[in-house]
Amino acid sequence: MTGRRSFLSLASPSLPGKAFAFVDSLLHKVLDPNLPSPPASVAAARPDQQSILKHPSEREFFAQIAPKAVKDAPLPSFDPGIFDNELMKLKLYPTIDPEDPQLVKEPEGNIVEGTYMGTQLALTQAYSRIEQTFASLFDVLGVESTLPRLIPLEEQKKLYQYSAYPKNADGTLASYPPHLEVIPQDQELSQFQIFSKIGLIETQVILQKIIPDEDGFLGKTKAWLVEKSRAAAFGGDPEKGLRIQDVVDYNKFHRKFGTDISSGGNIGLLDDWYSDRRFAEQSFTGTNPTTIEKASPTWISDFSKAAKAGGYDKWVSALAKADPASLFVQDGSYFRRAVGETNPEGVLHAKQPWTEDNWAVGAVTLFQLHDDGKLHPIAICIDHKGSMEKSVTIFNKRTSPSDSTSGEKDDWPWRYAKTCAQVTDWVRHELTVHLCLSHLVEEAIIVGVNRTVPMTHPVYRLLSPHWYKTLSLNAAARATLVPQVVVDIVGITPEQCFRFLHDAYDRYDFVGSYVPNDLQRRGFPSTQEGLKPSRYKNYGYAKNVLAVWTTLRAYVKSMLVLDFPTDESVANDQYIQDWAKEVQVSGHMPSFPEIKTLDALVDAATMCIHIAAPYHSAVNYLQNFYQAFVASKPPSLCSLSPATLEQLKAYREPDLVAALPINRQRQWLLSAQVPWLLSFKVDDDRSLLNYAASQWNVYKYKTSPKEQSVRDNSQALYTSLQALQKVFYYNSASMDKGSVPYMVLDPGLTAVSILI
Repeated sequence: MTGRRSFLSLASPSLPGKAFAFVDSLLHKVLDPNLPSPPASVAAARPDQQSILKHPSEREFFAQIAPKAVKDAPLPSFDPGIFDNELMKLKLYPTIDPEDPQLVKEPEGNIVEGTYMGTQLALTQAYSRIEQTFASLFDVLGVESTLPRLIPLEEQKKLYQYSAYPKNADGTLASYPPHLEVIPQDQELSQFQIFSKIGLIETQVILQKIIPDEDGFLGKTKAWLVEKSRAAAFGGDPEKGLRIQDVVDYNKFHRKFGTDISSGGNIGLLDDWYSDRRFAEQSFTGTNPTTIEKASPTWISDFSKAAKAGGYDKWVSALAKADPASLFVQDGSYFRRAVGETNPEGVLHAKQPWTEDNWAVGAVTLFQLHDDGKLHPIAICIDHKGSMEKSVTIFNKRTSPSDSTSGEKDDWPWRYAKTCAQVTDWVRHELTVHLCLSHLVEEAIIVGVNRTVPMTHPVYRLLSPHWYKTLSLNAAARATLVPQVVVDIVGITPEQCFRFLHDAYDRYDFVGSYVPNDLQRRGFPSTQEGLKPSRYKNYGYAKNVLAVWTTLRAYVKSMLVLDFPTDESVANDQYIQDWAKEVQVSGHMPSFPEIKTLDALVDAATMCIHIAAPYHSAVNYLQNFYQAFVASKPPSLCSLSPATLEQLKAYREPDLVAALPINRQRQWLLSAQVPWLLSFKVDDDRSLLNYAASQWNVYKYKTSPKEQSVRDNSQALYTSLQALQKVFYYNSASMDKGSVPYMVLDPGLTAVSILI
């Protein structure tokens, strides 16, 4: 070195070389040379633990959020729902003869100064939309829906037909809950418009189901897997057998490029991805933070008995002393009933002709929420078989979050149990929390509205911007994603998957799922004041989703009161009454409320927007981060689970490896690719913030009192959403040090509808 001495040069002669070699090995660690290498551009953009866990400074964060004033907000493109609403209001739509589609009447309206069309951006977008009608070209401004047309209610009823449910006309089980039987032609989008073009091109092999079976895979990765497995099987070099660390190392260097809100990072890049902390965090800020609930007295009693039967004396004592209000569960004990398995001890198993054997489990996890906000896993029943006595239940060696973590990595029985819990949550999340309770519930409402409410009605105009892409997206999922991908990688049969969907839909409580009601039912405070104590500081989902609910409800009420100033005006609106009855009866959703008051209407409309926007965003856009690293959250087990606690306690690393699809390249690829495909970051012009800014721009020059009220309501919504960006930043920053930042509900990232 020139000019100064390295600290290494002050040590003994033999130390510098060894130290340098050690540091260099850490900085330049490479995998087996037989493995494929990622492109340089991808490698250069790799996230790491430091970047994943880093919270930006206030200055950095506030510099990139939306402007405080709506008049200063950039408008990359008008929200398509707002755009269509205005075209309808101005009668800038063609009228088509339903008896002869070739007969088209010119639009009645025109663009005049002072209307929404008074800006160059609007003119450009309108021209682009018309051009798209003729040429079907993708609009460079991001306008993706076709030119709207006013369809009389009688025609809407013909176009929007519910599918048969719960059985088909021939008496067979309907695959899905009530949905649109045939998508109206003017709302059917191609898969290239539904999914990101980049994502579809790279994953079309999945959607078209031409992924080869395991024997059909070729290439360096396959050869590497085979060599690793062969070495382990024949004992030539046991240390070369596949280990969990091999998957961790592979994940560091071979991942999809960043297209999501986590810039392509995933939980496997964290050194402690397998830990109790990361496992527990996911119930509060992961892909499924919506099902953790207070432990009933029965669950507390059952786990206490299991602790005694298993010889966990410390936990027997600890549970006896624990405040029951601090105990929570993730409960998958209902799985066998939900899929139609009548034997409570029956094995949940599936195998397609082109796949290997997969198993599912209905795990139950008991947690304790400590006063300092740390959620700690106590015990896991790895597969509930009707009773705890007939099931295998293991307790955590660590009785407190403050206990040493030095043994976590090698505690293979406990790591296996956490894997079982993650398998249960994968199935529950993807098929019910995400697909059924978001996509399919919203579709049932969309069909119900279109069958009962005219397009010019205030409720239709309020809700329709939050339906953009949903029908076509759902149709693609029903046609490809579920039957051609999901059923291949879960441990239940296709028929059991559909029964699982039925069970979730039939048990859905629409009113009980209003955010305040849902939090209260699950044992959490339902007010921001109640969520202030340190105990709830790490439950970012609860704090944020309640804030968004409150903001959306205030906006919805301000809009609806313009047309429905009294309870009587709501009760006397036949369209609203028909809507409620249609969803309850034809939509097979008896929990949908009777709507006789303004507050009932406001709550129901807010819930419709909530499902499509914040709820779906919360359970969708973190999938890549938490599920693309399949070892952390696999969709099924690849080996039968142990039958006794003694067998489980004897588990070692090879047993966990055998339970994961590490040796199954096809299954691993599907399991990793699906969350990547579904997690593409929301475009700026499809966010809730842009929705509010778009509507304000539509009405900013209008002069009637009602139109000025809409302008003011839009401004208030924008202002509230912009303020929530800062609130959510502070909520995330206040979580325990080292927590994964939680910004998925940032209004600038929250999609205005179910876009993917």
